[in-house]
Amino acid sequence: MEATAELSIYPLHDDYKDRVKEFLRKLRRHKGLTVESNGVSTQVFGQYDTLMEALTLDIREALEKQQAMVVLKIGKGILRFDESKL
Repeated sequence: MEATAELSIYPLHDDYKDRVKEFLRKLRRHKGLTVESNGVSTQVFGQYDTLMEALTLDIREALEKQQAMVVLKIGKGILRFDESKL
């Protein structure tokens, strides 16, 4: 089953930008996932099991290293916005 996750990570530190960039670099290393970021959130697309394994691993690692909040939404299917289909 394909799935989409949208997440935002909010490190509770002064150097939050570097910590967000590090988190995204690690997330992008997972094979089989497409990761797209904008100024507000990151969308991750792929097979559900692959997606959840990657998120579990990377979120756990981020939270073990720092105080942070993670906001996460998950939906079935590839829910990429396509303006041409409006």
